Amino acid sequence: MINRTAKNGAALLGVTIFAILLAIGLSVAMPLATREYTREKEETLRFALGEFRRAAEKFQRCNQRLPNNIDELLSDENGSRFLRRRYIDPITGKFDWQTEISSQTFVVHSSSKEPSLAGIPYSDFR
Repeated sequence: MINRTAKNGAALLGVTIFAILLAIGLSVAMPLATREYTREKEETLRFALGEFRRAAEKFQRCNQRLPNNIDELLSDENGSRFLRRRYIDPITGKFDWQTEISSQTFVVHSSSKEPSLAGIPYSDFR
């Protein structure tokens, strides 16, 4: 007959092995989950930048000029909307987009200097 101490020891050993296996599994899964989350933010960033580009092109066709700022894309002097909504920068979590405006171009990009998964700064995404 096995005594009570041996049963407790076997249970403790089982719990310890389970905890070790769980820790190993989490150490593998967490970097993958973090990378996938970052990839989703990058995809959202590309979508928002595309929406800004399409809105600026539509604004230019309707008004024969480029917008002066992002707010004009949300509502111009005629009350027309060219963007569906205020897109938040998914990298910074704020509406802090940077714009480059010249007589020929209207470019919006993220204000984040962080590198993407590919090593390119988010501020270089167009």
